[in-house]
Amino acid sequence: MKRTLAIVLTAMLFSFPVFGQTADDSLAPVVKETIAFAEKGRRTLYLDKYETVYPESAEPRPVVLFAFGGGFYTGDRAYEGHLPYFEFLARNGFVVLSTDYRTMLKELDTDSIKSPVDFLEVLQGAIDTAVVDFCDAARFAIEHASEWNIDPTLMVASGSSAGAITALQAEYDICNGRYTVARLPEDFNFAGVVSFAGAVSSKKKLHWDSDPCPIMLFHGNADTTVPYRKAHIAGLGGLWGSASIVKSLERIDSPYDFHIVANASHEIAGIPMKDNLHDIMAFLSRQVLGEKPLAVTTVEAAPGAPTKEKRFTILDYLRTNTRR
Repeated sequence: MKRTLAIVLTAMLFSFPVFGQTADDSLAPVVKETIAFAEKGRRTLYLDKYETVYPESAEPRPVVLFAFGGGFYTGDRAYEGHLPYFEFLARNGFVVLSTDYRTMLKELDTDSIKSPVDFLEVLQGAIDTAVVDFCDAARFAIEHASEWNIDPTLMVASGSSAGAITALQAEYDICNGRYTVARLPEDFNFAGVVSFAGAVSSKKKLHWDSDPCPIMLFHGNADTTVPYRKAHIAGLGGLWGSASIVKSLERIDSPYDFHIVANASHEIAGIPMKDNLHDIMAFLSRQVLGEKPLAVTTVEAAPGAPTKEKRFTILDYLRTNTRR
C-alpha cells in the first residue's frame, strides 16, 4: 500500500517504548563502550557502542550503525549533538554503534583542484573510502552478534551530512554490487536507512539492480551544503540528493519515508535527531521491525516564513566543501 501525506508536524515531547520494553526501560541509564574494530595503515578505527543493560535471556536487539558528518574532512563519532538520538534509540531497545571512518578530504590540497571534474574524482574516492570503513564496522558487528546479543538482520544504517551520504551510498552500493561492500557477507543488506541531509554519488541517473531496504530521509529543500535535488555534471557524476533518491525509489515502487523541511538549509543534518525522534521510531517500528512497506512524504513548513533560494549546483558544493 502506498500513502502520501502532506502535513505540518508539531514536535512531540513524550517517549514511547518499543521492542518488548516497559515504560521504566525508557528511563534506563545508557552505557557506552569504545571498541577498536579496524587498522587502516597507521590509523586505528573505533566505534562507540551505546546500549541499556538487559538480562542475558533478552532476545537479540536491533542495531543502528551511525556515521558522523563533517564534509569528509572532519567530524567526531562522539559529537555531543548526536547523543539525544543515540540515547533515545538505546532506551527504545536498539544497540547504537557510532563509527569512525577515514576522512580523506582532510589532507586535500585545494590548490590542486582546477575544475569541478577534479573535485568529483577526489570526492568519489573519499566517499568510497568512507563506505569501505562503514562496511568494515558493519562486518565487525555481525561477527560479534552473539557476544553483543544483537540481530544483524535488523541492522539500520544511519548518518548525518557526509555520514548520511556514507550510509545511503553503502545501501546503493550493496544493491548495485560495487567493490566498496565486498567485505560484507554475500547475502547481507541493511534492514533500513535513516538519513539526515544525505545524497548518493553516481555518474548516471540513480538505478537499483536489487531492491533496497526501506529508507527514511530528512532534508531541507533550501540546503546549501548537500543538494536537496542534485549537484551533477552529465556524464561525469555528482551527488543525487534526497528528492532524486525518492524519485528513483518511486520508479521501482520501493518503500520510503521522506521528510521535507520547507526553506530549511543544512541544519536538517542535526535538528531531526532532537525534534523528530518519534517520527524516526514510527518508521523503525512500522517499516523496519514491522516490515510494513509504505511510501510516505511529510512536508514541514513554518507559516509565513520567507522563501529561500533553492538553486544548488556542483560548483556550490565545491565552494562549500573546500573551505578550510
